[in-house]
Amino acid sequence: MMKKTVYLTMVVALVSLIFSTNASAQGVRQGNIIIDPYYGGPNFGKAFIQAVEEQNPGNSNFNASAIGPAGLRIEYMLGDRIGLGVDAIYNSRNITFNANDTITDGNGNQTIETNNYEYDMKRLRVQMRFNYHFQIDNPALDSYFGVGAGTNNRFRTTYENGVEIDGELSNLTLLKFSLRACLGMRYYFTDNIGLNAEIGIGGPLVSGGISVKF
Repeated sequence: MMKKTVYLTMVVALVSLIFSTNASAQGVRQGNIIIDPYYGGPNFGKAFIQAVEEQNPGNSNFNASAIGPAGLRIEYMLGDRIGLGVDAIYNSRNITFNANDTITDGNGNQTIETNNYEYDMKRLRVQMRFNYHFQIDNPALDSYFGVGAGTNNRFRTTYENGVEIDGELSNLTLLKFSLRACLGMRYYFTDNIGLNAEIGIGGPLVSGGISVKF
């Protein structure tokens, strides 16, 4: 509940800030290059990890971790309002546990063997981005609407007792492409350094990080 409240508050604050003013000044100009490293949420992989743990109560030494969504955006301002760039979005999840497996030999005799398993999945989306920048009355503030399209790759690997037994580009990727629509803003504390925040679909619901402008 607390996380949902934080996400909702960030969304409302960002949308309000973007549309609160409408005048002639703006924080970026034609020829600017903007680099945004960021980290976002929520990580839906964590929900998957929790479901796996709940469905396998007999497993021991269960450990799980998740990274992202995290990424890097690079944008070049073709004009004062139009920007073109690239957005790379990465997230992953990892599960390890011990399981008691029943082993049957050639004579039909059964023994219990404890094995360690690890499931690792990574997802990488690389999208071309088009941003339309709004005009606002604060030269330190840059706000925009963006759309993106690009790749959608998942890589999964399974290990048993530390030995890889399956590794492939996941056939669970239903769509080989990804799309994104978003609203974002950057606030510059100096001429070149600031913070970024973005809300959208087709990537992190909410993200934030540092902005560097050249």
